[in-house]
Amino acid sequence: MSLPGAVTPKFLEDPAAAGDLPEWVLTYARREGRLTPGDRVLVAVSGGPDSVALLHLLVRLGPELGLNLGVAHFDHGLRGEDSRADAVFVADLARRLRLPCHQGRGQVRDAARRDKVSLQMAARKLRLQFFRDTRRRHGYAKLALGHTADDQVELFWLRLLRGAGLEGLKGMWPATPEGLVRPLLAVGKAVLLAWLELEALPYRVDVSNLSRAYLRNRVRLDLLPHLTRGYNPRLAQTIWRTQTLLQDDERLLARDTAAAWDRVARKLAQDCFALDLNRFFSLEEALQRRVLRFGVAAMGADLTLTAPQVASLLALAGSERSGGLISLGEKGESVQVARAGAVLHIMKALPDPPREATRLPDCPATVDSPAGWRWRLSCRACRPGDPWPPPEAAWLNPARVSLPLTARGWRPGDRFWPQGAPGPKKLQDFLVDAKIPRWLRPHLPLVASAGEIVWVAGVRVAEPVKLLPAGGEMWEITVTPTNPNTAR
Repeated sequence: MSLPGAVTPKFLEDPAAAGDLPEWVLTYARREGRLTPGDRVLVAVSGGPDSVALLHLLVRLGPELGLNLGVAHFDHGLRGEDSRADAVFVADLARRLRLPCHQGRGQVRDAARRDKVSLQMAARKLRLQFFRDTRRRHGYAKLALGHTADDQVELFWLRLLRGAGLEGLKGMWPATPEGLVRPLLAVGKAVLLAWLELEALPYRVDVSNLSRAYLRNRVRLDLLPHLTRGYNPRLAQTIWRTQTLLQDDERLLARDTAAAWDRVARKLAQDCFALDLNRFFSLEEALQRRVLRFGVAAMGADLTLTAPQVASLLALAGSERSGGLISLGEKGESVQVARAGAVLHIMKALPDPPREATRLPDCPATVDSPAGWRWRLSCRACRPGDPWPPPEAAWLNPARVSLPLTARGWRPGDRFWPQGAPGPKKLQDFLVDAKIPRWLRPHLPLVASAGEIVWVAGVRVAEPVKLLPAGGEMWEITVTPTNPNTAR
């Protein structure tokens, strides 16, 4: 039996193929792994069998591949002395292979508590950030990961159990545009272990991989053996064949999805896109789902949307009510999708609303607030016929303003007298009337004078401080974002 593409069945599950493993990895790396002579490749090594085998194979194939290798190890600090022993093992291995070794350590439990995420999510974030920083600091073009065919099969079932479409079930790519390469993706764990034994190469064992507290471990230890024994003795080959076909389909559909995205979406700011819902709903429903996944992926978050999550996004887009918001992922790795009129916004999670007020100095001056805004104040004359200021600016009558001005966020009970209105009203009622989406209201910067709101930035100034028709001296306040989060 043969499998489509660059997959050879014996290397998926036959330990007897171990002797031919280096030649197979060389062929696969050249064909699928996008490794080219002269590449600086950082090899992620945990100390376990997969990553240790990957490192030894790449070193052994060095003359043929012509790579400049480095080793990276991240200590999550979760297993006490065992974690420290892993770090020592990897450092010693790199020294014996005469390779540079880059080691990092993170306090995963502290990060999980701080960001209110799971230990696994916190560990993954810290590890990937360490790899990114190491690549950038030392000029590594590629990051080699030790994912195997077994990981690919486990991922298929994990995503199937959680609910995923073609994009999720297709599994991991052998190489990505971001420089991730997986030279062992078509090699089974049993073959790797046999090769390590054949070569008498030591490695570390992480006993947490035997804990049934984690779903992935239960899939590997319980579900897959049960399916293999009772239903399909060649389960790995079957799943691999399916995933290879799905990846072929995905390449074709990805081009259609990107073209549809370009028709319905426009970029408002960094990490923020707006989808025209009239155009969006002219697409076939299958393409609508793919466009939503594409948009979330464009945020750079490491999220794989489940089918129920996509269904929720479609329901939000089709809702008759505006102002709804859905957050995807755990805090710190979150994307938000929000409805505003006939537009669906896909964006990185908005920062927390500002809690403290920022005192604005007397004009002329410029000041940056901790909330991510830059305020510029100037004094000048306003002449009849001057063009009206843009949304990011306001003109105030200095005779009606008390110093100091402060910039702050929304507070319970806030009231505002909008320019042109007969009197004050609740700020919330004004924002509803102005059709400001509910999810955006707490993030709007406000300018206050003597406790009274004189400008809802980007929306309207207050009636008592507006310029008189005759013009005269005025204060101009301009607000601009100082980071991508506030730009949205």
